[in-house]
Amino acid sequence: MVVGAALLFGHRAADLHAWANVLGTFLAFCAVSSAGYLVNDVVDRAADRARPTRAARPVATGEVSVRSALFGAAAIYAASFLAAAQWLPSGVLFALAAYVTLTLLYTFVLRRVPGLAPVAVAAGFVLRAWGGAPAAGVAASPWLLALTGVLSLALAVAKREADDRSGPAAAPSRLSRATDALLVLAAAGYLAWTQAPDTVALHGTRALAWTAVPVVLALARFRSRLRRDTTGQGPAELVARDPVVLGLGALWVALCAWVLYA
Repeated sequence: MVVGAALLFGHRAADLHAWANVLGTFLAFCAVSSAGYLVNDVVDRAADRARPTRAARPVATGEVSVRSALFGAAAIYAASFLAAAQWLPSGVLFALAAYVTLTLLYTFVLRRVPGLAPVAVAAGFVLRAWGGAPAAGVAASPWLLALTGVLSLALAVAKREADDRSGPAAAPSRLSRATDALLVLAAAGYLAWTQAPDTVALHGTRALAWTAVPVVLALARFRSRLRRDTTGQGPAELVARDPVVLGLGALWVALCAWVLYA
């Protein structure tokens, strides 16, 4: 969805060539993400065997050998870059290279540095949004990148909060406060974007403010679910299994499309 945001807000939803490029970019990011997970599973194989929720991973169980996993990752990386260089705009290739570099740095270095792990996760989503802009044939919006970064950081911190809450001790209050502050900042930033002079000039309307309603409600619902959950589910699982959040997301897309195109 992050990759395709430029299609909607760049007024390229009727451009089939832009759709094809965005779809190709989405698939390329999915592919290199999968390769990154293979590398991560190789690095974490010993630790995964000690965790019930991860012990069944193929590399940890030995079902997939280290050599096969690394060979598969290298093949996926190579195929993804060759395809991107052949069929996608050069800006996508740069974003893809930055994303792969970031994910490998995360696996080997960044996640072990206190405070940097959530930032690295959020930066990965920003790079996806950055890659979606040239795919759609528009300039990357600083607002889109900033809002993607803030919301992604909020979800990354919420993941840490959920992990700590599922442990023997309650989640530190600093994590809860950080999650709340970032969610509020994301909601306020989105509303500010809808009324920014550049946004109004580009879209010719202030009615995008109405699309902030499902955004605020969805973030509030997510916060409520996060605080009530005791199973340690991450943000992705909480969102995917909550019909209210999914419904609000669909309403947001519909409202945006109506305001921008109707």
